[in-house]
Amino acid sequence: MRVIRAEQLTRAGSDANTALEGHCLHTARCEIAGITLEFCTDMPDVARIFALRYADHPATREPDFRYYAATVRGGYAFWCAHAPTWRWAQGALPPDAIVFLADSVALSALLRFDEGLASMQAAAIEFNGIAGAIAGQSTAGKTTTLLACARRGMRVYSDERVLLRHSMVHPFLRRSSVRAAGARLLLADRDADKLADALRISPELSLKTCFGSDAIAEPRKLRALFVIEGAGHCAGLELIDTAAALPSITRWFDARGDMVDRVSRAIGILRGVRCYRLTLGSPDETAAAIAYALMRMNDE
Repeated sequence: MRVIRAEQLTRAGSDANTALEGHCLHTARCEIAGITLEFCTDMPDVARIFALRYADHPATREPDFRYYAATVRGGYAFWCAHAPTWRWAQGALPPDAIVFLADSVALSALLRFDEGLASMQAAAIEFNGIAGAIAGQSTAGKTTTLLACARRGMRVYSDERVLLRHSMVHPFLRRSSVRAAGARLLLADRDADKLADALRISPELSLKTCFGSDAIAEPRKLRALFVIEGAGHCAGLELIDTAAALPSITRWFDARGDMVDRVSRAIGILRGVRCYRLTLGSPDETAAAIAYALMRMNDE
């Protein structure tokens, strides 16, 4: 199986971009954190998949900026007016892989369009008025944990990307992709509800369709962070200080500016955030531990 990573993209010049834009006639719009992005491409299947992936972020107005993806010799080009041009130069890819790459660079362009925005590789939930992030590596179990939290009545922002504007968490409802192992764990907890039915049909999920519009959280200040450290026989939480959590967060943090700027932003966002080291148990047990921690914060 071929593994595609955004890190395989290379920077390129922008000389040919204007000519390529005229071929990008297939479009899809989405509105994220109040910013409307129009995705333009010369590949109809790529536009269709992108539109489906962001269907829970319908656009209500004209675009603030356009992001382009076009076929070029040896691969593909990705660009917009205010961000670098990126190239994939390793040959043809299937449409879903092209959308994966377009996702990565378009999100980066969104952050650079609005200097108040930042993002972190983490799931995000809200419970009793408290917004919390669940951070970890790409295979750590963030999506499985978030879906278990939603089953317990917590409201959700995103299963994989915390989108922040000045410490306020905003919904980022890109379609969730549940791995087979995570689906098995969720079905073992409960095999007869709307989520279980959806998991049996497809690994691609809409949080809004599974749990309803009322389950999507309103923007709130980030107040809790759970850093996944691995799995154990039962779920466990250990309170840690910000300095212990910061190295993990800066690995997954993205914002406008250079590395020093991003670290400074991360430190500022984590100021006043309660941090925990999270050991995963079963999905439902883990969700119960998170709910308990957030409830205790509300009682203090």
